[in-house]
Amino acid sequence: MPVETTISTPLPAGVQPAAVIALLHNHEAYIRTTCPQLISYKQISGPSPAAAAFDDDSGAGGGAPLGESCTFEVVDRRPTGQTTYKMTLTNQPEGIDSLVDGKAPTGTMAVRTRWRVRGDGGLLEEEIEIDSNMITKKMVKGNIEKGHPDHHRSFLAEAAKA
Repeated sequence: MPVETTISTPLPAGVQPAAVIALLHNHEAYIRTTCPQLISYKQISGPSPAAAAFDDDSGAGGGAPLGESCTFEVVDRRPTGQTTYKMTLTNQPEGIDSLVDGKAPTGTMAVRTRWRVRGDGGLLEEEIEIDSNMITKKMVKGNIEKGHPDHHRSFLAEAAKA
């Protein structure tokens, strides 16, 4: 049975919800923000594969039409070494859905997130579902609860520049 958690961050004064949604829809920005130890990524399926490739600091990125999924192969650094996993991103009217299929030293995992901008005052909300064995779930949930508030702050700081 999956474990769930939610992380919510109020939008700072002056940050428009539309700017946050546009940033979430930018797949390059999403991958760079949520994968701070990124080595490389490449789009392996979905619309416009040439618009969303990155290797070191030389790539460009983009998004996709609402409801259409783009799958990426992501290479990231972890404390246990370099890891490669698949990330599927689907733009939604109020945010983005993400699915990460990966392998940890303790087993396979699927992490589903739903990022949404909610409410009149503005709230960035991330609903997370982790499916794996008990050891991996506990480890991944702890890492998400520790690191994802920083992802929220990074998204909101970038959106404030828009």
